[in-house]
Amino acid sequence: MRLETPHRSGKARGWLITWVLVVIIAEVVFLNSVVRERGLFDYIGLDYRGSRAAGEAILEHGLGAAYDSSLLEDSQRQLYDRHTIESTRYGLPFYVVPAPYPPPFTLAFVPSTWLPPVQGFVAWTLFHAVVLTLYLLRVARVFGVPRPGWLIVAVAISFPAFINFIMGQLSVWLVVFFGEALIAFEQRRHLKSGAWLGLLVCKPQVLVLIVPALALARQWKVLLGMVASVAVLIVPTLVFAGDWVSGFIQGIFDTAGSTGRVMNTFPSSMTNWRAFALNSARIYPSSIVWAFALVAMVATGIAGLLCSAGLRITDRRQTGIAWLGLAAATCAFSWHAHVHQILLMAPPLFVVLSIWPHLTDTVVRILLGTSAMFVLAAFTLSVGEAHDILGGTLLGCLVAITAICALVLHSQWFVRE
Repeated sequence: MRLETPHRSGKARGWLITWVLVVIIAEVVFLNSVVRERGLFDYIGLDYRGSRAAGEAILEHGLGAAYDSSLLEDSQRQLYDRHTIESTRYGLPFYVVPAPYPPPFTLAFVPSTWLPPVQGFVAWTLFHAVVLTLYLLRVARVFGVPRPGWLIVAVAISFPAFINFIMGQLSVWLVVFFGEALIAFEQRRHLKSGAWLGLLVCKPQVLVLIVPALALARQWKVLLGMVASVAVLIVPTLVFAGDWVSGFIQGIFDTAGSTGRVMNTFPSSMTNWRAFALNSARIYPSSIVWAFALVAMVATGIAGLLCSAGLRITDRRQTGIAWLGLAAATCAFSWHAHVHQILLMAPPLFVVLSIWPHLTDTVVRILLGTSAMFVLAAFTLSVGEAHDILGGTLLGCLVAITAICALVLHSQWFVRE
């Protein structure tokens, strides 16, 4: 894998190497600082804390136990008391981190429980870092992205990927499932594409615009593949362990409020219009802010659905832009959308860059720049404020990408007509 990209001068390459090293060092310093100050499983490894507890509960009590807060609390309390530094407990008190994923995806939490907590978290993180890197390489090769090395590095150390790794999230699998769906769609294997898209039900909010967009594009075979995939996954768990349903649904309601009933949802740090309203309401009248946010949310959703026009044909230029716009709109529109969910955009972004490689340097700079911005804000302000600022910044980027994709697709679409 060569790290050069086309037409980059030696001086530009030197600056790029410098920026990559600066971002990596800054992230390592940030990680070390937080661990020394707060320990583990308080902020670093927060989501892994919930996942590990769910895995342990499944081993002892079955699939439904992953949604029993009383079982999760005992396991998480032990992790918290053992690994979180005493001085920070009053800043972020203990609470139960849920595992809001439908089975059988929760079974993925079991293997790391066979290791001690710290080693399990490290193994979980390294495994997902390897999966992301290797899969980005696969997507780049399949779609023919010229010399993708630095692009892959930039994505792997980007703000969304960094947060995914340090929190112990599993959004890397969104990249794999969505990427395979795009590859199959490119090959006109629509049932297979739908089957891969169905796996995105691991985070159901990701499908909120994809399903109606496919219906608008009349991609019935893709939708049929999705239904079949979800049925194969979910129906056996309903037959043999149907007691998980009530707990899973209750967990959804617990996080659905505007402020989030479960503390660890941190809705103000998301990349959606919900976060915009929560943060803006600190300054402006709440009723006006929420009215604006709801209108903007609807407009973003409509713009995303307009991208479905590009899914009606097999021209890669059209489909790549359509999937990118739809993914961007999803991250801005979804009621629950943390920054690591933006990794969903990686596969269609690679498709677009395979067609217009001269945009690669700009994308790399944006990815590195947002990472540096987060670390700088975390050190100068606070970690929470850094998340809120970057969430709002990325929301603006997502809306702009959605609008551009929709406009480009429809200008080309009407010319074709």
